[in-house]
Amino acid sequence: MHYGEYMVINWQKFAQIGELATYFADDSAGFQAQIEKHLEGLQKIEPIELDHLAILRVLEVTNGCTQWGFRRQDPEALSIEQTRECMRQVIGFIRARKIDFPNGTSIIFSDAIEELITEGTKLYQDAFKNNIPEAEQEYYAYSTAQFIVYGCQRLENALQLIKQEFEPLFGSYYIGRGERYIRRYMEAMSN
Repeated sequence: MHYGEYMVINWQKFAQIGELATYFADDSAGFQAQIEKHLEGLQKIEPIELDHLAILRVLEVTNGCTQWGFRRQDPEALSIEQTRECMRQVIGFIRARKIDFPNGTSIIFSDAIEELITEGTKLYQDAFKNNIPEAEQEYYAYSTAQFIVYGCQRLENALQLIKQEFEPLFGSYYIGRGERYIRRYMEAMSN
């Protein structure tokens, strides 16, 4: 399968990522095929929309790290007010299908991309809120496909933008946690 110009996928490295390991161990070829099925649709998205989606994905991951840190009561956890503000802003971006940056600029998603965001949100809710058994594996296959289709350079750009614009919201520790989470995926691909 074509993953983008000059991109090399190291499936063994993906199989070592904690949240993916079980799915690769249970059925490596099947889980890889599940990821590739999601890639087919995602590869049809215009590059500018992929840029925007990568930014949203970095925000989602950073917010997720912040929320988990609070739930686990990590020593670095933000206050309840700060944690809620992170969630409020990121969930607000997802619901509005628009990202408003502190610098005054905005990204507005097209109707087609809005549908894609809605589908991704439903998959996340089915997996982690509604506890539908197959949904978690499907979510991780879709999430992995997203990282692959965005590619390293687009993710790098998104990481830098989120750090520049949203570090006051999340704090440097959780900006770093989000970045480390994403870099595990970036290390499994190169271009």
